[in-house]
Amino acid sequence: MDSPPTLSVGYTVGLGLDFETSVAFAAREGFAFVEILLDGPYARHRIESHADAMRETLEAHGVDCAVHLPFAVAVGSPFESVREGVVREFVAGMDLAVDLGADRVVFHPDSDAWERGWTEAETREFVHAGLDELVPAARERGLTPCVENIVNGYYDVHGFPDLLERYPEMAMTFDTSHALLAGMDEAEMAAFCREWTDRIAHLHLVDTRSGDEHLPVGMGRIDFATVFEGLAGWKGTATLEVGTHDYDTIALGKRHVDELVG
Repeated sequence: MDSPPTLSVGYTVGLGLDFETSVAFAAREGFAFVEILLDGPYARHRIESHADAMRETLEAHGVDCAVHLPFAVAVGSPFESVREGVVREFVAGMDLAVDLGADRVVFHPDSDAWERGWTEAETREFVHAGLDELVPAARERGLTPCVENIVNGYYDVHGFPDLLERYPEMAMTFDTSHALLAGMDEAEMAAFCREWTDRIAHLHLVDTRSGDEHLPVGMGRIDFATVFEGLAGWKGTATLEVGTHDYDTIALGKRHVDELVG
């Protein structure tokens, strides 16, 4: 590969993984950061009182962090009071991200509008209503809003350019599994990344065999070598967004990435 991407690699902490153990593992295995998912055991209201201690743990190990806001709630609810509540929760999550020392925050541009009750155009406007508040809220806090391509809905990888053009202050999280499941093969992913290199600030390197399995790189069917050709010369953060408690499996995924980018 000519001029491979320079990746600062991290992995997702969630699903019951102990924080101190996870950060120590990250430091030991050469991960640059951890991505904290603010849901389940790491939901904002459960951890915000521990933010100072968590930041001290990160700093003691020389590990940075990114924050992923909850994905089970939609920023584009068709009901204004619900959408306002989601925005408030996400902004509070951004404040926590600052307290933890994060410099980027990841969230989804999705809607839970009933497809038989609302038109596609209306649903996009619900998403825009949420992003109109969240994108500037992130920037005001010194965070990069890394909005992620979703699997279903208008703002999958095919519709995402419309969002990038609408929000020039927004950056993108490019998720490989979501792109594949939206019908994009690896050569098309490379072409997309090549076209939007200057707007992609973060990667989710997720492998799969079928469905959104959240496998480590090298354990599914995605040809990451081809994808990385579209990121030649790119420099940024890349999360192994893996659904496992097994640290050895996470470490194996990192070794596969390191082998690919040299």
